[in-house]
Amino acid sequence: MDLISYLLPSQTGLSLQRWNLDTTTQQVMVYLASTQTLARCPLCHSPSHRIHSHYERTLKDLPVVQFSLTIVLSVSKFFCLNDACPQRIFTERLPEIAVPWARRTVRYANHLTAMALALGGAAGLV
Repeated sequence: MDLISYLLPSQTGLSLQRWNLDTTTQQVMVYLASTQTLARCPLCHSPSHRIHSHYERTLKDLPVVQFSLTIVLSVSKFFCLNDACPQRIFTERLPEIAVPWARRTVRYANHLTAMALALGGAAGLV
């Protein structure tokens, strides 16, 4: 198994496109693409296979030694096929990677929360 695959937050439903190590900026960039061909509308939960478009999300992830890890994730937007649903277009959800509109991975957010609590913060104030 390739070393870079161990850095991924999840290997389910994702394809590693490429990665780049920049020693001058101390940054690892990992480019991933979702491989899902079916997604459920977040409003009406109807399944859809009709892809509208694609877009990229940039997420900060846990650092690797002295390198910061940034994930550039290509995800799909789908058409909602339910005529009664007011949501016409929606973005596929990857809850094991990141919550909607997040700029951090779930595991990085959990790590930051654990550090804040260990340093004397109160739960729920993050």
